[in-house]
Amino acid sequence: MIRWQRGRVIPSLMILPYVVFMFFCGIVPVFYGILEVRNPSWINMDGGYETFLRILEDFRVVPAIINVLFLLAIFVPLMIITVLAVSLLLDSIDFKYNRTTRLLFLIPGLIPVAVAVLFWSAVVGYDVVWDKSNIRWFIGAISFSTGIGSWIVIQYGSLRSISHEVLEAGVVDGCNRFQLAWRLKLPMISRYVAYMVILLIVGTLQIFNEPNLLIYTNMTTDWSPSQIAFTYAFKNADFAGGVALSLIMLIPNVILALLFVLNTDFMKKSKSSWK
Repeated sequence: MIRWQRGRVIPSLMILPYVVFMFFCGIVPVFYGILEVRNPSWINMDGGYETFLRILEDFRVVPAIINVLFLLAIFVPLMIITVLAVSLLLDSIDFKYNRTTRLLFLIPGLIPVAVAVLFWSAVVGYDVVWDKSNIRWFIGAISFSTGIGSWIVIQYGSLRSISHEVLEAGVVDGCNRFQLAWRLKLPMISRYVAYMVILLIVGTLQIFNEPNLLIYTNMTTDWSPSQIAFTYAFKNADFAGGVALSLIMLIPNVILALLFVLNTDFMKKSKSSWK
C-alpha cells in the first residue's frame, strides 16, 4: 500500500511544476485573451467577437499564411524525413566515432537564430537575400539547419531505449536492417515522432524570429502571422486585434496536436511506469 501511494505521489510532484506553469502561462492567458477580444479596437471600433472576422480581412494575413504553409509543406516533411533517416542510420551502424558524431549534430542547434541569419547571409550572399522570391527558402534553410541536429540526438536517444531482446527477435524472424527500422523501430518510437511533429508544426505556424531578423532585406514586418499580431499589439496599440489573430493561430495548433496524440500511442503508459 505504501509503495502504491509513493508510486502515485512522486510522479504527481514531478509534474506539478509543469501544471502550474501551464495554468498561469497557458490557460489563463487564453481566457484573458478571449475576454480582451471583446474590447473596441482599430479594426472593430464597436468591439465584440466580430474582431475575429475583421482581422482575417486584413490584406496582409492571407499572404502571411501562405508563407507559413510553404514552410509546412516543404521544410517540415524534409526535417522529419532527414531526422528519422539519420537517427536510424546512427542506431543501425556502430562505428568508432559514433559519440563524436552525435556531438557534432548538436552544434547547429546551439547556434542562436540571430547568428544563423548572419551566417547564412554570408554564405549565400546578400544579393540572394535581398531577392524576396528567395526569402521563403532562406528562412526555411535557417530553421532547418538550426533545428535538425538537436532532433537527431533526441530521436537517436529514443531508438536506443528499444529493448535489445525485441530487436534480436526480429533478426531471428529474418528481418534485415530496413525491415527492423520500418516494422519495429519506427512503430516503437511513434510517440516520440509524434512529439517532434507537433513541435515542428507549432513552431512553424508561430515562426517569428527568423523573418523578424531579416527586416534589413526590405522585407516588411508582416511576413508571418506572428509578426502581424505583434504589429497590432505593440506597434498599433491594438491589443484586441493582436489577440484575435493569436487565438486564430492557436486553433490549428490544438487541432493538429490532438490528431497526433489521439492517433499514436503518445499517451500510452510505458511498461516501466510506476505500479
